[in-house]
Amino acid sequence: MNTPGLETPGEIRWRVGHISDPIGFIPRERCSWNHRFDDSKQRFRTLYCAIRPETALREVLADLRRNTDEMARYLKTFGDDARADLPAEEISADWRSQNVLAPCRIDSDGEILDLTDPAVRHQIERRHAALLAAHGMPHLDIAQVTVRRRAVTRALATDAHDELGCAGIRFPSRLDGLPCYALFEGRARLEAIDPPIPLTDPPPPALEHVAADWGLLLQPTPALALAPKKAP
Repeated sequence: MNTPGLETPGEIRWRVGHISDPIGFIPRERCSWNHRFDDSKQRFRTLYCAIRPETALREVLADLRRNTDEMARYLKTFGDDARADLPAEEISADWRSQNVLAPCRIDSDGEILDLTDPAVRHQIERRHAALLAAHGMPHLDIAQVTVRRRAVTRALATDAHDELGCAGIRFPSRLDGLPCYALFEGRARLEAIDPPIPLTDPPPPALEHVAADWGLLLQPTPALALAPKKAP
């Protein structure tokens, strides 16, 4: 159920991860199991990455944006003339020093279920009609894949793993529509292509771009010198 030619061997993908192991699965004791395509039975971990560095950054920084309810309350209190003075949210120095942007490639032992493909989504509709109908979804369109309906997307991930034997899921980002990946532990992994890119000063262009788009301020952070990887 994947698109022919979906993955080209060695094709670059991007992940924002902790400096200690940026392309590894999050330690099980730190798993929240509340991400879009996490296993509903909490048996296998899921590793997320994206086709573009900006998309990877947007996916992890989205919650820093000031929401419309906060903005409406601010303007109600201070008036429309204060719109230009609305305080900007910040990307903290601590976060910038603890995370990196890692170029990598996907190595999988099975197919990637491609939810960006209309034909694949139609097959999923037929397979999970009762589940989708119970959640008020007449169809599995892009909007339904990207909304925060975790009970549905996690159920789809569990079925893709258990019944279809997939190694992961390709899905559109809710933030810019570009492809992201959810890789299943034991069937897919990420391999480093180049050393990870620090998010400290000077900030990489992708981080500057995302921060500018969303009006986020970058707290100053000393340049980070990453230690070279030791040979095995």
